Amino acid sequence: MILLIYGVLVLIIYLIGKFLVDFESLFNGLLSHMSDRFVLLLFFVSESFMGMIPVDLFVVWTQKFEKPLPYLTLLGILSYSGGVISYGIGKWISGRPKIKLFTERRLKNYTDLVRKWGGAFIVIAALFPFTPFSLVVISVTLLQYPFRLFLLFALTRLVRFLLQGIFFFDLLKMDLWIL
Repeated sequence: MILLIYGVLVLIIYLIGKFLVDFESLFNGLLSHMSDRFVLLLFFVSESFMGMIPVDLFVVWTQKFEKPLPYLTLLGILSYSGGVISYGIGKWISGRPKIKLFTERRLKNYTDLVRKWGGAFIVIAALFPFTPFSLVVISVTLLQYPFRLFLLFALTRLVRFLLQGIFFFDLLKMDLWIL
């Protein structure tokens, strides 16, 4: 059911982009005034703290390069690293006395649920749009999701960039994209 909802949302955004709004020009216009280093820093900060800037904006930004694959790879690595920082933020927050007391008293019932399904939450947040990856990571960390398992499931974030890059560049003449 979740996949169907995401599929419908992606289709709606695609149709809006095809018939109503030129997202490519809009995104490129926003980022064209920024240096590449600043764009990468902005992306890393966004992915580390809340993830509120859509990843799609940065994926489209990579099309300005003659060979975008290295930049897509870099975005994936930065996003994964931002997730590790988000995990650290969650650990830090969960160590605060009031937060710790709250999670132990009020959220104790969810701890077992997160231990059982936390990997699925991470994979869904890593792969799909409209789910802020870093917020999901902070949330599962508050409920003591193991770091080792987080590192494993968060690797799907790299898959997202590969798939999204292929999707975007297929729409934007993928033959110019291949190394």
